[in-house]
Amino acid sequence: MAPLSLSPAPLDDAMLPVSLKNNHADIADRIAIMRIQEETTYRIKDYRTHPRSKSSSTTSSTSTSTSKPVDAECRIKMCEWCFQVVDFCKFRRETVTIGMSFLDRYVTTPTGRSALQNRKEYQLAAMTALYIAIKLHEPLEMETSLLADLSRGCYTEMEFVGMEQQMLQAIHWRVNGPTCFGFLAHFMALLPRAVPTTVAQALLEYARYQTELAVAEQALLIWKPSELALAAVLNALEGLDVRLLSTRTRTKFLKYLERYSEMSVAKMEPVQSQLSYLVAQVASREFSSLDPERVVQQWQDHQPDLTTSDKHSSKSSKSSKKESSSFSKQRSPVSVMDEPNSTASTTTTTTTKSSRSSHHSRSSSTRSSRSLAVN
Repeated sequence: MAPLSLSPAPLDDAMLPVSLKNNHADIADRIAIMRIQEETTYRIKDYRTHPRSKSSSTTSSTSTSTSKPVDAECRIKMCEWCFQVVDFCKFRRETVTIGMSFLDRYVTTPTGRSALQNRKEYQLAAMTALYIAIKLHEPLEMETSLLADLSRGCYTEMEFVGMEQQMLQAIHWRVNGPTCFGFLAHFMALLPRAVPTTVAQALLEYARYQTELAVAEQALLIWKPSELALAAVLNALEGLDVRLLSTRTRTKFLKYLERYSEMSVAKMEPVQSQLSYLVAQVASREFSSLDPERVVQQWQDHQPDLTTSDKHSSKSSKSSKKESSSFSKQRSPVSVMDEPNSTASTTTTTTTKSSRSSHHSRSSSTRSSRSLAVN
């Protein structure tokens, strides 16, 4: 199978306004303010070793199988579900990052801490967090009745309404914090003018891909969004051919990053290593799932058969192209868990998809190359 690749997407919604590009002083001010926010108001604590709340400890003896403590797999599963929803509705994938930031801050509050000990409550909180993010940052909002349908009857509309109010109060209605992609857009705006648009697209797409993978990884909560974004940019730079971006331009870009972000590139090595390891894990899972016999058969199907007529050769070529197409459209290797609500999301959001298609015209093929779809 071909190496992991990403289809470049337009930069219209990714880069900063033209009036701000190359205005390094304003970019530096924005980055500085965002870094203050992520350190204070919008700080996300690492809740992996957070002590259990009193309410959860007193009810643990009577808990059922649905009240098991939340683990890393639960977060991955909910992230994949969220990405499926926004991809189907043609929303921005950054909306998932925003929703997960709501969830992460909520579960570290005294009100939301009990969700870490109850998977059903955690799933309700995650779905509600995405619902709030869509309501605030997308042109259209999802109805609570749709959320109830997507939950397959696990939750009612009023439960979503109650959780929304509870979550917003717990995080003190602070819903406009900095995200990995926000930092990424500012860092990319520091690219020298000589860098071609296609190269900038490649850098952005690979960096964004890493930040999207990082959203689902609970182990990466120890890093701030600015650190994850900068590490993703550095990894993307290292993976770019020197013929596409000269050493001189790279050095200039790195100097800009350090000067205007006031962050040390050398200190990003641990974050870079974790992101690289995450990408390697994703790729290894994809390659390990391949059937060697099928790969060999497809390779043979592409070889010309000189003993047959032109008509038969043409027919065989069309058949092999069809098989190759279906093979290349396998679901993303990011998937590690089954999604129980994928069927429901397909059947209940058909009308939603048609109503939103006029607002979002991004290519679905580009989406599928970066989709966190579930097998």
